[in-house]
Amino acid sequence: MSLRTRARALFACAVVTLAGAAWTPAARALELGFSDGAYTGPNAQTWLQRSVAAGADMVRIDIGWDAPQTARRPAGFNARNPADPNYNFAKADTAIKLATGLGLRVLVTFTGAPPWAEGPGRPHNAAPGSWRPSPSALEDYGAALAMRYSGHFPDPADPGQLLPRVAAFQVWNEPNLSLYLSPQWSRGRAAAPALYRQMLNAFYRGVKSVNPRAVVVTAGTAPFGDLGEGARMPPVTFWRDLLCLKATGTGLAAAGCTDPAHFDVMAHHPYAVGPPTTPALDPGDVSIADLGKLTTLLRAAERFGTALPRERHPLWVTEVDYNSYPPDPGGVPINEQARWLEQTLEVLSRGGAQAIFWEQVGDQPPIPSIGATAQSGVYFLGGRPKPGLTAYRFPLVAWRAGASDLDVWGRAPASGRVLLEQLVGSTWKTVRTLRERRHATFLTQVSGAGPVDLRAELAGETSLVWHAN
Repeated sequence: MSLRTRARALFACAVVTLAGAAWTPAARALELGFSDGAYTGPNAQTWLQRSVAAGADMVRIDIGWDAPQTARRPAGFNARNPADPNYNFAKADTAIKLATGLGLRVLVTFTGAPPWAEGPGRPHNAAPGSWRPSPSALEDYGAALAMRYSGHFPDPADPGQLLPRVAAFQVWNEPNLSLYLSPQWSRGRAAAPALYRQMLNAFYRGVKSVNPRAVVVTAGTAPFGDLGEGARMPPVTFWRDLLCLKATGTGLAAAGCTDPAHFDVMAHHPYAVGPPTTPALDPGDVSIADLGKLTTLLRAAERFGTALPRERHPLWVTEVDYNSYPPDPGGVPINEQARWLEQTLEVLSRGGAQAIFWEQVGDQPPIPSIGATAQSGVYFLGGRPKPGLTAYRFPLVAWRAGASDLDVWGRAPASGRVLLEQLVGSTWKTVRTLRERRHATFLTQVSGAGPVDLRAELAGETSLVWHAN
C-alpha cells in the first residue's frame, strides 16, 4: 500500500471510527514473506539478509512496468522480447539475483501503465498510469517477464550465466482504488472489475504462452470502499463482479460472463482498524477478521466455473501491517504491535490464507515532504530488531476454549520438537510436546484456568510470552 493509499485507508478509519509445484505449500504450512521497496534500493542486500534472518520464505519485489514512458509506443519496439533495447531491467535483475541468491523465492509485481499503453482520452482527474490500461500491452509484458525470468535467459550483466527463475508474477496493485485503476464506475455501474478482468486474462495469456508453470497472482485488493460511486470500490463488490457472480436471496449464483477470470492465486490486502480480530464495519469491506468473505466468493466461483482454471485457487495476503510506536507517534505500542502481528498471522491463516507478506521488513526513513512513512518493520531503520521480529519468526497465540482449556496456535520456525510451556510460579513447565516440520502451523489445546502465561520453545529458540485471561 503506497503512502497515498495508506492515507486513504486511515481516512476511511476516521470516517467509520499455487499452481507451480515449487510454490505449493506442504500440508498445514504457512508461507511468510515481506513486501518492501528497499529490495530495489541501495541497501537491498542488507534488508534481504535481514528478511532471511527473520525467517521469510518469499519477498515481493515491485519492478514496475519498465517500458518507455512516452506518449507513443516507440517505433520497432518488440514488447514481447525482454532483450529489446527499449526495456531496462537492470534494477529488477539485480534485486531478483540478490534475493534468489539468499534462498528467497520472488513474487514480482508491477503497477502503472506507460502513457502509450493507456486508453485514449485520459481525463485530468485520473491518475497517470491508471486509465484503461491496454490488455494487449499487458499480454506482451507478461510474455517478456515470463521469458526473462524463466531460468533460461542469459544474464546480460554476467556473460555465461542465466538470470534466476521467478515462479510468480502479480499484475497490478489495489485495482479497486481509482488511484491505480480508473474509471472505477461508469454510468452508474461498476466498471473496474470487468476492466481488470480483461487486464488479468491478457497478462495470464502472455505469461502462460512462455511458461505454463509460472504462477499468476491477481492484484491484492484494498480493504475499504466508499458508499456510492466513490474513488474506492468495496472489495466484496469488486470481487463479486470480477468473478462473474451475483447475489441471490439464498446466496450466490453465476452471472453472465463471456471471458471468466484466469489466475492461479487470488490476493488481498486486509488492513484493519484496531486489533486483528476486529471486523470491518461495512459488509462490503474486508479486514483481517473478514477474509472468509473472499474465500466464500472464490469457492463459489470455482464451483460455477467463473474462476479458471478449474482447480482450487490459493488465497494470498500480499500486504498487511501495523505501524509501531516508537517510532511512529500514531502507531501501536511496540509490544502490542508484536502481539497483533502474530495474531494477524493466526487469524489470516485460519481464515484461509496460504501465504502472508508483511509490509516492510524495516522502517522507512522519514520523508519531510510527506510527513509520514511506513514504520511497520520488524526492524528499526538502523537494523535493531523489534519484538515483532520474534512474533514474525515464531508466532504463538492462545485463546480460551472453556473455563479450564485454551486453544493454542503457532508456527514452527524450524523442524523439530516444539515445547509448549506454562509459567507456574516462577518456573516454566512443559505442558505439551509437538513434533513439527519447518513452517508448519499447529493448533492444539492445553489445560489452564484463569490467567495463563504461555510460550513455545524449539531447539533453544523461544517465542514471545502470550498472556491469556
